[in-house]
Order: sequence, then structure tokens, then C-alpha cells
Amino acid sequence: MEKEDTKLMKLEIMDKDDYPEELKEQGAAALLLSCLPYTRKCPRVFPTQNLGAAVRRNHFDDKQGEDNSNAAAAARNLPRKPPIRRSEETLKLIGNYEPHEVPSIPGLNGIIGKCSKPFEKQLTESDLRDDQSRLSINKADAQKYLYPLLNEDENLAEGISVTTYDPNGKEFAMVFKIWVSKIHVLIGGWKAFFHEHRLRKDQDFVTLWMFRRLDTKKLCFVITWRSLPGVTTPIKRERVRMN
Repeated sequence: MEKEDTKLMKLEIMDKDDYPEELKEQGAAALLLSCLPYTRKCPRVFPTQNLGAAVRRNHFDDKQGEDNSNAAAAARNLPRKPPIRRSEETLKLIGNYEPHEVPSIPGLNGIIGKCSKPFEKQLTESDLRDDQSRLSINKADAQKYLYPLLNEDENLAEGISVTTYDPNGKEFAMVFKIWVSKIHVLIGGWKAFFHEHRLRKDQDFVTLWMFRRLDTKKLCFVITWRSLPGVTTPIKRERVRMN
């Protein structure tokens, strides 16, 4: 018993540098294992003599992780795209839109004769495809707003040449016709029109008027548009149509 006590006393007064090598390794390994639950990722297994370097490396990785997290947080504070509008707000914007009965376009003052009431159409993906190059017009809108201006000798099946004006008064030669007895379209210069003005599907709504010139009696269209950036899906047809 006295021998054991003497041994313990010697261990207590032993300087830390005099610990046996195997005890140093066991103690360092135990220290590392106790730290693992508090690290973001476990370091690879290193020899015990490199434990200090391993701890420094793990600290460096943690610092990098913090920096990356801060960068991500900063990125989240950057300006975002306009938020998607709620459907109620969108429908209100559409329903409250009241364009002029007669379009006010540079160069057309005094030459607009009989004119249709304006109607609005939300652009679709097919309206803006280069391989189709046509603006479709709902049959009900064509019959309600456009048919009353047609003369008996004007045949939609064959197509009617029209001049279409943009908001600045620039002219685009188009053809107003009907496909398969139900699809009313503007073709020809429509492709140049939507490319020049960079029109977009869903969020751009075009307003159309058709009128007959007083001087030449020729049919013409005016197309303007407004953008609702928060709109990313088609709106139900009956909610867009004007009375």
C-alpha cells in the first residue's frame, strides 16, 4: 500500500513535460474526440504529433465557413426582382384600366374615322414565337369590336392588308385574317413589331384599336401595351376582356 501511495505522489509532482509519451498521445486524442461534437465537420484522422496542426486547420475551415455564410447573407440583401403581385391586385389593375376611346398617336390626329372600342389581350408564348409570327385575337373580341368596321367586299379568309401603328406612330405592314374559320390573327409585320418593342409573354398586355382612315378609307390598327411585371401566368380570359 505504501508503494502505491509513493507512486501516486511521484505522479502528482511530476512535471507535465515528464509525462510518458503514450500518456501524452492518449490525452491529446481524448481532447480531440471531446471537441468533435462542436465542430462543423470532423477532421480527417491525423497522427497525434500533428494534432495541433489539425486543430488549426479545423479552425481555418470554420472561419471560411463563417465568411461564406456572411457572403451569402449579404447576397440575400441585394435588390430582388419585383415581387409577384397577388391575384387580387392584378385583377384590380386589369379591371380599372380604361384606355382612350380613340387612340392618341402622333401623326394620326384628324385622320381617324370610324374606330372600334379598345380591347386588351395578354400576350401568350405562342404570340411571341418566331416560327408562328402572329398575334392571335379572340374570336369574341373580333366579332364584337372589329366586324362592325368591315366592308362587304373585305374577306378575312383571304386576308385584309392593314397598317398598324405603334405608340410613336411608326407603321408596320400587317395582314388581318382568319385561320380555320375561328382563329383571327395579325400576321406579317407583327414579328418585327414585338421584337422591336421587346414584348414579353404574360406580363405585357396589348391594347388594340381598329379604325378606318378618313383620307384613304383603309383599315388600320393601333397597338399599345402596358407591363405588369408581377404577372407570370395567364389570367383567365373573361377577367381581361373589357365591356
